[in-house]
Amino acid sequence: MAKVRSVIVACQAKKNNQIQNGLDIIGAFDNLFQPIYPFPMQNLAIVVTFEEMEESKGFQCRLNAPDDELITQGDFEIIPDPFGIGKKIMNLEKFLVTKRGKYTMDIFEKVDDKLIFLKTYDLFAAEYPPQRNLTSEDIRNILADENLIKTVKTEFQPYGANRPIKVQVNLDKDAPVEEGHLIIPNNDVLIIDGIEYDMTGVRRQIEWYFGSPMPKKEDSNT
Repeated sequence: MAKVRSVIVACQAKKNNQIQNGLDIIGAFDNLFQPIYPFPMQNLAIVVTFEEMEESKGFQCRLNAPDDELITQGDFEIIPDPFGIGKKIMNLEKFLVTKRGKYTMDIFEKVDDKLIFLKTYDLFAAEYPPQRNLTSEDIRNILADENLIKTVKTEFQPYGANRPIKVQVNLDKDAPVEEGHLIIPNNDVLIIDGIEYDMTGVRRQIEWYFGSPMPKKEDSNT
């Protein structure tokens, strides 16, 4: 029975035409940090390497969401090289990372009319950016320095939304809010057009800007 040597997750993967069984892999990752989900990817590449193969064999791979819901599955046959190594590249175009959590893959070998379970692999974990711990002293020092960022305004369009959302996050809770911008509530949930958006990740990402130097204004004469 074949063994799974490794599973690599990346943004792109393709065969290398100069090296036998060689691959060109771009953007390999284990963790995905995004401020909001669902998050659409142009492409998700999964490279599975098998070993101890004595002949061509059939396999099935099942890609699972964090709640163990089946996202997609595929059947394929692998022809090993003279050393018993075989590789499979799976490129999933327009892959949607629907929620936070751990994405996994179940790998089976086809033996006669049966599927023999080989292993479950952790592909990647989708999470929000890490939370920043700002102390009261940190906040006082930042607010006291006019050259440091205290307010961040940003605009983004969540997946599936029909219009962009403008939000503003102030380090000073009493600072004014620019017209047309929304403040993220204390529970981090914005309701727009009847749809709830979890803004936890957006707030966390913005908070990392606080205390950074203010951008220099461009000279109008240059």
